[in-house]
Order: sequence, then C-alpha cells, then structure tokens
Amino acid sequence: MSALQNSIILLLLLLALFAGDGGSHAFAEQAVGGSEVIRISSRSLEADQAAGTVRFVGDVVAVQGDTTIRAEELILYQTSEGQRIERIEAFRQVRIEQGERVATGQKAVLDRIREEVVLTGSPKVRQGADFVEGDEIVFFLNSERSIVRSKGNERVKAVFHPRKGTSE
Repeated sequence: MSALQNSIILLLLLLALFAGDGGSHAFAEQAVGGSEVIRISSRSLEADQAAGTVRFVGDVVAVQGDTTIRAEELILYQTSEGQRIERIEAFRQVRIEQGERVATGQKAVLDRIREEVVLTGSPKVRQGADFVEGDEIVFFLNSERSIVRSKGNERVKAVFHPRKGTSE
C-alpha cells in the first residue's frame, strides 16, 4: 500500500472520529464531533504508518460545519489496532472557533480514551465580551462540565457581562 493510500485511510479514520457520538458539552462537542465532512489543509502532510500518526504542518486549518480549528501543527494518533484515532494534538497558536465562541492556547489535546479536551499555554475561552482564562482549561466530552485551573500564584480570571433583558 502506498503512503498516499495510507494517508487516505488515516484521514477516513479521522472522519469516523468526527462523525462519532461526542459528548453533550456543546462547545467541545462541536469542536471535535458531529456528522459533517471535515476539511483539513496545511502546507505539508506526513503519514507514518509504523508510528500510526498523520502530521499536518504549517498554517493548518480544519473546518467542520461552523467549527474551525487553526494551528501551526496538528498530529493525529491512531490506536495500536489502527481502527480509530485515539488522540489529536494541536500546537502553536491554536484557535478553535464556533460562532461567537473562540478558544485559544498554545496546545490543545483531544483524548478519545479519557473523553476530554485540554487547552494549555495561556488558554482563553471567549464568547462575545465574556471570557475565562487560566493555565489549563479542560472540557469533558461526556458531560456539561469544564474545569479552569491556575498554577503557582496565578489565579483563574473570568469576566461575565449581564445579558440584555435580564435583571441584575
């Protein structure tokens, strides 16, 4: 089998991952799940069948429905059986956009085994003028739950503006 055929097979596995049943946490689910086609573009693509990885490098843009993931590098890790993607890592200038919601950081890791997405490297999640930031933001894919952590003497920061039409 040629390297191109192996790349196509791994990309089809990625499509299966994105089409699988995600969790109910809307932002994280939309960022990594759903049934729509995903399109990935980058300056280069490296497939390593022995390592079970596909690496997109340079100006990576992954689009699925109304969700866009941008990074300088995106690596897909296949299970040892080669049947599905177990982990996706995005590096450097990571930006996940869905409508008004934007998550940024220097690294994002989607772990399908633990069913979580972890953002690190000055992560920040913003919706309109509201935002939350810390040293690590974790989205749990099977529940409507997330955790924002800070390290050392740093503190988690959050700003929430009242919605129009609500009493204060």
